[in-house]
Amino acid sequence: MIEQLRGIIVHKNATFAVLECGNVGYGVHFSAITGETLPEIGMEVTLLTHLVVREDAMTLFAFNQTQEKELFLKLIGVTGIGPKMAQRILSGVSVGDFLGMIAREDKAALGKIKGIGKKTSEMLLLALKDKVLSISAIEGGSPKILLPNAQQEAVAALHTLGVKDPAAQKAVEKAANNLGLEASVSQLIPEALKHI
Repeated sequence: MIEQLRGIIVHKNATFAVLECGNVGYGVHFSAITGETLPEIGMEVTLLTHLVVREDAMTLFAFNQTQEKELFLKLIGVTGIGPKMAQRILSGVSVGDFLGMIAREDKAALGKIKGIGKKTSEMLLLALKDKVLSISAIEGGSPKILLPNAQQEAVAALHTLGVKDPAAQKAVEKAANNLGLEASVSQLIPEALKHI
């Protein structure tokens, strides 16, 4: 498998580029969001990749972060979601926002993403709701997006006190379990500090 490429961009558009690596040009497909982060033609870039092999083609998909690649792999594991559809989904919404929609089971928001209808959004929720935390915990992830506002603020307060994730998030989750989901920030912080 081709897991990563480092090379010079010799051609690029919104969702496709050619990288020259060791005198070989590799065509890579990526989300529009990843495309916005790529440097200009002639510059070097390193991208994570996933090779999709079909009977009639081999297509290389590229990602600028581990979290995006992991979500792509989970998406193509869902019945009815192919690599092109997964690429379209990742072009329409950031990884963090998508994970938040799944965590909140927000069918309405999922349905607004281009290419996702009611049936597909229900399939995505069923297939991914148990995998959201593992994806959000990956390097570059933002697990706090999955928490209610008071808990997010408590996690941020713990960060300012020098407590890092995932310890900060776990402590706040334990505090919320003890105090109830309606607990305020001022109640959550001292309780969370007991669990660090």
